[in-house]
Amino acid sequence: MFHRFLVLTLGLVLLTSELWAGVIRVIDVEGNKRVETPTIMTYIDLKIGDNITESKIEEILKNLFATGLFADVVIEEHGDRLLIKVVENKIINRIAFEGNDRLKDDILNAEIGLRPREVYTPAKVQQAAQKIRDMYRLSGRYGAKVVPTIVEREQSRVDLIFEITEGRPTRINKIIFVGNEHFSTSRLESIIMTKETRWYRFFSSDDTYDPDRLSYDKELLRKYYHRQGYADFKVDSVVAELDPDSQEFYITYTLSEGKRYQFGAVKITNNLPALKIEELENLITVECGEWFDSKEVERTVDKLNMAIGEKGFAFVDIEPKLHRNPKDLKVDIDFVIKEGRHVYINRINIVGNDRTDDDVIRREIRLAEGDPYNSVKLKRSEQRLENLDYFKRVEVKREETNVPDKIDLKVEVEDKPTGSLQFSAGYSTTDGPIGTVTMNERNLMGKGYDLYGSAMVSKRATDFRLGFQNPYFLGRPLLGGIDVFHSSRKYNTKAQNQTGYQQIRTGSSATLGYDLYEYLGQSWSYTIRRDVINDISPNSSPYLRAQRGTWIVSEAGHNLFLDKRDSSIDPTEGYYAGLVDDLSGLGGDVRYFKNAIRAGTYIPIDDDHKWVVAIKGSAGAMSGLGKVTRVVDRYELGGDSFRGFTDSGIGPRDSKTKDALGGLYYYKGTVELAIPLGLPPELGIRGSMFSDIGSVWHSGDKVKPPNFILSNNQKLRASVGIGATWRSPFGPIGVSLAQPFLRVKGVDRTEQFRVNFGTSF
Repeated sequence: MFHRFLVLTLGLVLLTSELWAGVIRVIDVEGNKRVETPTIMTYIDLKIGDNITESKIEEILKNLFATGLFADVVIEEHGDRLLIKVVENKIINRIAFEGNDRLKDDILNAEIGLRPREVYTPAKVQQAAQKIRDMYRLSGRYGAKVVPTIVEREQSRVDLIFEITEGRPTRINKIIFVGNEHFSTSRLESIIMTKETRWYRFFSSDDTYDPDRLSYDKELLRKYYHRQGYADFKVDSVVAELDPDSQEFYITYTLSEGKRYQFGAVKITNNLPALKIEELENLITVECGEWFDSKEVERTVDKLNMAIGEKGFAFVDIEPKLHRNPKDLKVDIDFVIKEGRHVYINRINIVGNDRTDDDVIRREIRLAEGDPYNSVKLKRSEQRLENLDYFKRVEVKREETNVPDKIDLKVEVEDKPTGSLQFSAGYSTTDGPIGTVTMNERNLMGKGYDLYGSAMVSKRATDFRLGFQNPYFLGRPLLGGIDVFHSSRKYNTKAQNQTGYQQIRTGSSATLGYDLYEYLGQSWSYTIRRDVINDISPNSSPYLRAQRGTWIVSEAGHNLFLDKRDSSIDPTEGYYAGLVDDLSGLGGDVRYFKNAIRAGTYIPIDDDHKWVVAIKGSAGAMSGLGKVTRVVDRYELGGDSFRGFTDSGIGPRDSKTKDALGGLYYYKGTVELAIPLGLPPELGIRGSMFSDIGSVWHSGDKVKPPNFILSNNQKLRASVGIGATWRSPFGPIGVSLAQPFLRVKGVDRTEQFRVNFGTSF
């Protein structure tokens, strides 16, 4: 019996196998209109004469669906004939967006991952719709809705339309801090980037919800508390709750402040035999007994790195070892100087520059591929990139590679708009009503070119200017520029105590500049212009009447400039010095030689660099080279250059006509304290207290007309005052209130209040 059962079982198995393992003699494909049959055959991996099994049929179905070309596939077996029936997916004919005002079509098209003539599938469309929602969330619009609509066309084509309801920005209604015992909520709000919604933040996106910004805020809070001595501080959690009715967020930061620590013992451990530690000890500003400040530790490490790097030590590692003592609430610090890993630059990768060319960024980096790693040069590279003012954010990171002695540098930047077209109108106490049009593109075509133009019209002046600069002229680090201009200005308003004439200037200038070394630059320039001096009142000074006419001025200029400021845009520390020479007389009708020096330093008096003292000074001397100098070429002080006095309010003056004649010599000094006014930083309003001192004297005129009296007093003048500046969306606005306390009565002309609107370019 057992043998009969075994034979019967084997027979059934063989019969079943025969049913599913037939030999295929014919393969037909039906339903395909766009995809050709030979193309389909390449996907199924089956040919005439092959055996067909259930697993093979499943494999064919899987392969055909994986192509994304078919909405449905059915396989039928009719004896030795295999029939494959397909229903093709539709093709996208056109992609359109409706209702998108904030995000333009080209931006959305670049992100959704769909293109015309691609195969349409519902899954791809839903993925694209979600990408659009995510983009709106990143811009703070969490209520945005995206509905994809399909419009059928002939030949199995469809139009894909994304109907977008953008909604309003999802603002932050309230920011709550829990656990802050030592600092007020308003103080902590000033530290973080995320802000509560306010009416004046219509030009800012800081009050829109951004999860990445919240992560950055945690780091800002940590740094702030560590700078104030709270070494154990941490952010326990950040919770964002969305009110579905008002579409506004409530942000809650839960903090653990911990105890406040002081600095304990501070020392340097030097493991470099060739380095003299005595030269470094005076660089340590951390002192025992002071409140712990992590930023002061970072500053000390930077100073040590800078000093050691300048001594030629390329591979140095400075590790500040912190030993925290919770019982005494002290932090001992040991700055350990040791030989660092010999590391070389493998690759420099630049990311985020959607607009700016790589070459524009690379030429500012003071390290090249193959160079030894140098933290001093790395920091300088980051500073130079920030000084370009092309980017919202600049960050240079080290990245390890598979080779132990090589690292990559990752330069992360985020482009910002560098072009502007501005129309503004305003009022100046000097020029009366003002209308201006300014155009500036500081990064033309992403190549770092600077193209600028301006037109200004006021009651007493007009000015037109067009210029172009290439900071890498002839493919080398040479600044080449050309400038054309035409201006007209009247100096004949006696109520303003100005000189009585009109000057019209038309000309052009060319400039060539270069760096002598990292912080020292030099430039040369040549200017040719036509001056017309006319409209001189019959009652004006004889010196002015004698200079009526047309003059050709041919002038060569030289500028030597040392700049060690932390920023050329908004400096808060460092210093600068410069020497300026101008020689006129290389042809033309005018001869003179001017020589001026200038210098300044910026000293922060708080850790946040919001209170900054600026001390600036300049002095100059001029010679006519044997000829009488013109009034328009001489030095003058007053107005914006010396607050508290009118334009040309200081210096030699015709005592009879009261016309200012300018001087051959001058000096001037300024002490100014930048003051935070407690207003939101995004308003761009800053206050200041200042004092100006100086004088200008000696007209250089040896022969005087009959009955002429020249007031030529070189006594010290001084003023003190307060001011405020607002970087408004319509242009810079400056207001100053100054009171002279040293002046020459009967000679100088004072002006206590001054306002300028949109006149800077």
